[in-house]
Amino acid sequence: MYDVVLVDDDVIVIEFLKKVIPWNDYGFQVAAHFQDSSDAYRYLLDNPFDVLITDIGMPKLNGIELIGKLKEASIHSYNVILSCHDEFTFAQQAIKLDAYDYILKESMEESIIIDLLERLKEKIDQERYSSNQHAKVTKFLEMTTRNEDVVKAQRYVQTHLSEKISLTDVAEHLHLNSSYFSRMYKKETGEGFVEYVTRLKMEKAIELLDHSIKSVEQIAYELGFDSKSYFLKTFKKFYGLSPKSYKFKDKAGLKNAHLNNTFKQAGQ
Repeated sequence: MYDVVLVDDDVIVIEFLKKVIPWNDYGFQVAAHFQDSSDAYRYLLDNPFDVLITDIGMPKLNGIELIGKLKEASIHSYNVILSCHDEFTFAQQAIKLDAYDYILKESMEESIIIDLLERLKEKIDQERYSSNQHAKVTKFLEMTTRNEDVVKAQRYVQTHLSEKISLTDVAEHLHLNSSYFSRMYKKETGEGFVEYVTRLKMEKAIELLDHSIKSVEQIAYELGFDSKSYFLKTFKKFYGLSPKSYKFKDKAGLKNAHLNNTFKQAGQ
């Protein structure tokens, strides 16, 4: 349902519009009605609505002034002008304010209002559909961009494992704010970026321990660690045992040790 607000200082017009027009049959409902345009203005500033049907000739604020003030407040609505005056100047002002329609009260009948509602609903439906489609496309493009940034970040890590890799360095490489990059990466992958770097370095450490004769110190520096002691601390925290102990355990034991350590961290 689209919300309609009625504003007219003539109570007979308000009652006619409220009671005679079958709003719900055409996808609308009267959310509020006012005889005082100033009261209407305050309401319209604070409450969502879709359609404003307002008289022109009112004290305090006339219909043209009311619509103008709403536009100044950046409030978008579909506006319909009611008038007892068949004057070209009023029509000109209504056109300048992009009023959807201009109806003379002398010719205002149920059939005319219903025709207006049918045309208005079709217009709003089309515009809402287009807006939703645009939002979906925008969201898809944003997701695609984020996914591309994640892939680029992971590729950077994979090709720079021998270096000390910081979140700030990678964010700068991607021309992104580091805080935004950190949040985005975690949201897209479910894993923190620093955790990802550590995991890849530890997986590479196991590969080097299994398939090379390099010392632990050599492996540490080859993976970009500042010192052997920091590498040992990281390895033990990640796998639950030292590189030396790993040499005397089978791979299944290492896997279980890493899983147990992961579960402990998750429970903290």
